[in-house]
Order: sequence, then structure tokens, then C-alpha cells
Amino acid sequence: MRTISVRLDNHTDAILRSFCEHSGLSQTAALKEAIEGLRERSPVSPATLARELGLVGAFDSGLGDLGRNPSIRVKQHLRRRKEDHA
Repeated sequence: MRTISVRLDNHTDAILRSFCEHSGLSQTAALKEAIEGLRERSPVSPATLARELGLVGAFDSGLGDLGRNPSIRVKQHLRRRKEDHA
């Protein structure tokens, strides 16, 4: 476990102390919860999450050039949809 030092101005220190006094949390627990809250406010993008979970490249579409030729695939898809509705 890592230990860090944090410098707080008087106002922020008073807020932290008051919060801990009223909530019954230690300063460490309060700061950990605050950090978790920051992470939840800025969620990880789906692409990053997929990469972290090892899902990128985990499934084979059977079409080997999807990443290299997206515009061709989109045009083919739109052409098929147009033909289906004609």
C-alpha cells in the first residue's frame, strides 16, 4: 500500500475535518471515497474498458479486413440496404 502526503489549505482542511467528524469516517477513508467518486464521475471509455478486459480482438467476425477497409464495408452495407428497400 502506498502512502502519500497531501497539502490542504485551511479551508479544505476544515471541510475534511468537519466531514469526518459528522460522518464518523477517518480522513483516509473519506479521501478514498472521494477518489472513487472522481473515478465514477469520469468513467472509462468503452474502448479502454474493452482493451483492459482483453476483449479487443477476442472475437472473429470472419471478415479479416474490417479494420483496414471500413469505408468499403459501409458502402457495401448501404448498397445492400438500398437494394433491399427497392
